[in-house]
Amino acid sequence: MKAIILAAGEGKRMQSDLQKVMHPILGKPMVRYVADVAKDAGFNDITVVVGKGGDEIEKGLADCEGISFAVQKVPLGTGDAVKAGAGRIASDDDVLVLCGDMPLLTGEFIKNFVEFAKSGGGAEAVVAAVYKPEPGDFGRVYDDNGEFIEIVEARDITAAHSHTDWANTGIYMFKGESLLRGLGSLKNTNSQQEYYLTDVPKILREEGKRVRVFHSREDLSVFTGINTQIQLAEAARFMRERINAAHMTAGVRMFDPSTVFIDSAVKISRGVVIYPGVILEGNCEIAENAVIGANSHLKDTFVGAGAGVRQSVCVSAKIGAGSEVGPFAYLRPGAVIGEECRVGNFVEVKNSTLGNGTKMAHLAYIGDADVGSGVNYSCGAITANYDGTKKHRTKIGDNAFIGSNVNLIAPVEIGENCLVAAGSTITDDVPPCALGIARERQCVKLNYVK
Repeated sequence: MKAIILAAGEGKRMQSDLQKVMHPILGKPMVRYVADVAKDAGFNDITVVVGKGGDEIEKGLADCEGISFAVQKVPLGTGDAVKAGAGRIASDDDVLVLCGDMPLLTGEFIKNFVEFAKSGGGAEAVVAAVYKPEPGDFGRVYDDNGEFIEIVEARDITAAHSHTDWANTGIYMFKGESLLRGLGSLKNTNSQQEYYLTDVPKILREEGKRVRVFHSREDLSVFTGINTQIQLAEAARFMRERINAAHMTAGVRMFDPSTVFIDSAVKISRGVVIYPGVILEGNCEIAENAVIGANSHLKDTFVGAGAGVRQSVCVSAKIGAGSEVGPFAYLRPGAVIGEECRVGNFVEVKNSTLGNGTKMAHLAYIGDADVGSGVNYSCGAITANYDGTKKHRTKIGDNAFIGSNVNLIAPVEIGENCLVAAGSTITDDVPPCALGIARERQCVKLNYVK
């Protein structure tokens, strides 16, 4: 089985420099959703038809196996687009045609449609129609007890056309030989002077071939085609509801799912609690019984079992089991937090590892550092990791105590069980079990203020 995805539309109404089908919905371009649905339904040979500037689409689908690309050089309609993508079609192929701007299609619908087409009693083509008494911008599908008559585009409907409750979804299944023959007979005698794919089923019927209609009463949102930023936002809302519902069904608790945004690739285990205003982007993974607090924003981050993140930003970070992060912490790329750690308010960690049980309660910075287990890293302490040209690392041994307002000037090593006195600027290594102190002696001048 082969599939053709039409993705050559210019998308002028999007008012964007980004290719229409490359606009993302919860972390994935809309055309990728369509390709994934086709693959889920068993179509492993997919041709995506792109238009001018299609390189962007090819890059966006580069990691999707089984996809090839064809170019529609001039936008002459959907029939011309399918013709451009038909180079890999053989006469004995079953060919599914989908639109690249319909990201809400489900694998279940496509599987049911394909099963109907295959059991179609010798049908050369099958048209998918959805129940929509007021078709609006949808073309109308006319049939007689499931036997196809014609499709009329919305712009070509006149008073002479009778009413029908069935609207065209833009989804078709063809026998390869009939599709190729029908494409070769297309004419552009319509108001847009374009070659309509919708004319192919009619051509086949007029040749005496059987063409059937698959009637669906799926929610209309499934067939939403995106042409404007408003429609993109609506599709994102539907997709968000679908993703959140799947997670809640699997045992995730959300206090207000309407405010939670979870990308399609995110993995969440049962027992996780998610507060309002949370954004989980990219390849986040949240382990069982973790708590993601209100207004937290995580991207490509792992959160261990029983850990908590409150009102914090975490990017490409790893948080160990039982650790607490936030409120108002910032974990930057490369931050690896061990188990049972505390990374408190207004703490920033970048490209550093923290051993198990280490505490950074508030107002601190660790960058390019290897911190052992059981370390107390006090308020106002920082690693000075950048000399203006290069980054340098700091190493802190297990159970060290770093006092308040300490500056650790990298490269420097603080040994195990060390105590670094508050207010010190440390430029030399401190051996294990030692006291490191580097500050001016206090001087008191009596009666100076008077």
